[in-house]
Amino acid sequence: MQVVSGFLTALFGLLATGVMLALLAATSRRVMGAPVGWVRAGVVSLLSLTGASSALTYGLRTAGWAAPDGRLTVQPFVALAAVVLTFAWAFVLGLCVLLVLELLVPTGTVPTPWRAWRGLRQGRRETRRYAQILAIGVRHGLGGALSRGARQPDGSRLSRTDERRLATGLRDALSDAGVTFVKFGQVLSTRRDLLTPTIADTLATLQSDVPPAPWPDVEAALVGSLGRPVDEVFAAFSAEPLASASVGQVHAARLPDGRAVVVKVQRPGAREQVEVDLAILGRLARRIERDTAWGRSLGVVALAEGFAASLREELDYTTEAENTLALRAALGVRSGVVAGASQGDGAGQDGGAGGSREPAVIVPDVVLELSGPTLLVLEHLDGTPVGRAGDLLAGLDGTTRSALASRLLAATLEQVLVAGTFHADLHPGNVLVMASGGLGLLDMGSVGRLGEPERLALAAVLLAVDADDAVAATDALLELLDAPPDLDVRRLERAVGQVIVRFRGAGAGGAMFTALFRLVTDAGLAVPPQVAAAFRTFTSLEGTLRLLDPTFDLVASARETAQPLVRRVVTTEGLRNRATSLFLGLAPELERLPRRLAKITSDVENGRFTVSVRTFAHAEDRAFLAGLVQQVVSTVVAAAAVVAAVVLLVADGGPQLGGGVALFPVLGAALGFVGTVLGVRVLVFAFRGLPGPTGSRT
Repeated sequence: MQVVSGFLTALFGLLATGVMLALLAATSRRVMGAPVGWVRAGVVSLLSLTGASSALTYGLRTAGWAAPDGRLTVQPFVALAAVVLTFAWAFVLGLCVLLVLELLVPTGTVPTPWRAWRGLRQGRRETRRYAQILAIGVRHGLGGALSRGARQPDGSRLSRTDERRLATGLRDALSDAGVTFVKFGQVLSTRRDLLTPTIADTLATLQSDVPPAPWPDVEAALVGSLGRPVDEVFAAFSAEPLASASVGQVHAARLPDGRAVVVKVQRPGAREQVEVDLAILGRLARRIERDTAWGRSLGVVALAEGFAASLREELDYTTEAENTLALRAALGVRSGVVAGASQGDGAGQDGGAGGSREPAVIVPDVVLELSGPTLLVLEHLDGTPVGRAGDLLAGLDGTTRSALASRLLAATLEQVLVAGTFHADLHPGNVLVMASGGLGLLDMGSVGRLGEPERLALAAVLLAVDADDAVAATDALLELLDAPPDLDVRRLERAVGQVIVRFRGAGAGGAMFTALFRLVTDAGLAVPPQVAAAFRTFTSLEGTLRLLDPTFDLVASARETAQPLVRRVVTTEGLRNRATSLFLGLAPELERLPRRLAKITSDVENGRFTVSVRTFAHAEDRAFLAGLVQQVVSTVVAAAAVVAAVVLLVADGGPQLGGGVALFPVLGAALGFVGTVLGVRVLVFAFRGLPGPTGSRT
């Protein structure tokens, strides 16, 4: 029985201690007014509780208020006051410790044991990979480019030989680093607004050559995505891939109904490898932007973050399926492509008044019932990528090749200007020369979208360039982009006029879009991501059009093609409908306008016209003022309580509580407790800041 009683007593004590610790931790978090971690709050509370218990026992015995056997020798309420004040001040000391910890090591900066273990494992992988990437960069002669004070890559401080050497080393290093870095280099090659032509052209030659994954691994991934064996879903499936990359690979297959399809399957472990590479890329970007002038000028951190978001989106094949269907609908409805037409149907565009049919730019259909986050099943398009169709194109006459280039340009302009959904990565590997004589699009992982205001502004830019109107082109660019407050509009107008004159003649090609992009970025205008994607589309399209027809004039053809498309966007009926919508929205206000004008006139005539302004009408303004008043009041009360506590502690006399204990020191200790707690809250507010009028921290 004694053992059981002792066990129950220990259990009760443990539970009581746990409850007390939880209450102290919760109270400290509440008093601090800051998101203090439960772990540190619990640890500090445990230390405070232990220290207070030891100090109380020692103090009672030293003062003679408690006998060695634990009996009290003073009145109970005197001992109770001592207990309360001791634990109160231990609580205050704990708050001070928490405040110092929050200032030195804020909550969240020290990971939990589980997070630390996972971070250690991930960190080991990243460290090995990071060392490997740095070694690759040094091996290809990029060590100097990564050092502090490295020269700009815009050619201003590089000789032509050094620039070519830097471009070649960068291309080879990215190629050796793997497909994630190859893709990043390919994206960089389209940013001719940031890079020199030499570097951009060199990076454009980057290719990814990855051996295919073993068939057993691919089959296991297929079964995992489909939920059943491969031969139950497909009538035929080729184990040899049509194309292979580190993220996934493409196989040819046939469905039981006889349709030929291609199956894009994600490699097992691809997402984990990409995440490691993206972490390394982000670390490198931060280092380059911190240590080099050219990194800061290019904004490589923003580039890396945008690329990481895009690549993570591409890892989800559900997004690519949605993009494919969106492009298919846009081209099918607006360009005359027959929805659901399989390859070889001859679906096309109306060729004119005679109603003749031309081969269309086709987007493959999606087999949604078999597709998922790591598996994409598409209609098979019988064709050859433009990048590998040199022999096929060489056998075509100039008229046919020009027609193919014109068709691709028309489809792209229609996607951008009319549909608002467009393929944002039209490099030669993503455009097929079809066996039926048309063109097909592949890899819809990167798709841009423009709203009506952006499409109208972009159309206005094209019309202004065609009309040689620099003022109208500048106004359209300002509508399309985000201008800084100190923009010199007249200087921008002159620069735009020079670009228009420079590329007015034939043979300008896509360099005009590159020049405009560089011009607006140099002027400090912020380019929204989707608008940048549209500019990038035309930049990458130039190389594909040149392969289709080396003599193709992008600017001249864009002028001829864009005018009818712009007329479709800006129609008389559309403007009438827009004006009608605006009028309907304003109709109630216009109806009340005469009465309001009459009242204003009457009030002015009779001297009753006044203007009132409601201060702090916005909720955020009121919150800012309330927080400021709270901090001021807390500061004043805390200071007054501390001063009063000091006065009472040093004062002589006063009523006696018993046992030689005066009332004034007890009240002083209590007021000191209140003042210190309020002081801690004031310090927390001071270091965290108050919410500003716009909701930000000031």
